[in-house]
Amino acid sequence: MAMADDGAELARLQREVRATIKARTDLESGLANPEALRSAIARAYRDRDAVTSPLLEEAREKVAADIEEFHKQWRHVDKIARSVERLNDLLVDAPAHVLGHRDAVVAALPGVREQRTRVSREIAAAGLASILPEEDTTDGER
Repeated sequence: MAMADDGAELARLQREVRATIKARTDLESGLANPEALRSAIARAYRDRDAVTSPLLEEAREKVAADIEEFHKQWRHVDKIARSVERLNDLLVDAPAHVLGHRDAVVAALPGVREQRTRVSREIAAAGLASILPEEDTTDGER
């Protein structure tokens, strides 16, 4: 009899798990943004882990800060390119040594973008594509 009871309990638990998964799927599909629910769930798990492991939360915060700084540096090339483009009209009458700097920056940008593309591909190949800025498509250009 014990095995029959265990089998019945297992079947009941399997039905309960399937019903829970179906309820979650139904809830996600009814939301305007199911990603928001996933994000909230991830935050809840992080909060739970932080209570049990402050070192884990500290490490997560450090990684998040490092990724944010990485994104800032990654986009710095684009910021420089936009600045040079905006100042281009103002630099028409600039001294030759200033124009030389501008021309050097403009000439270096394609090489920097090629290097960024190479780094992006290496990061993706290492399975770390999630740390790349969202708009990155591993082409290095914006």
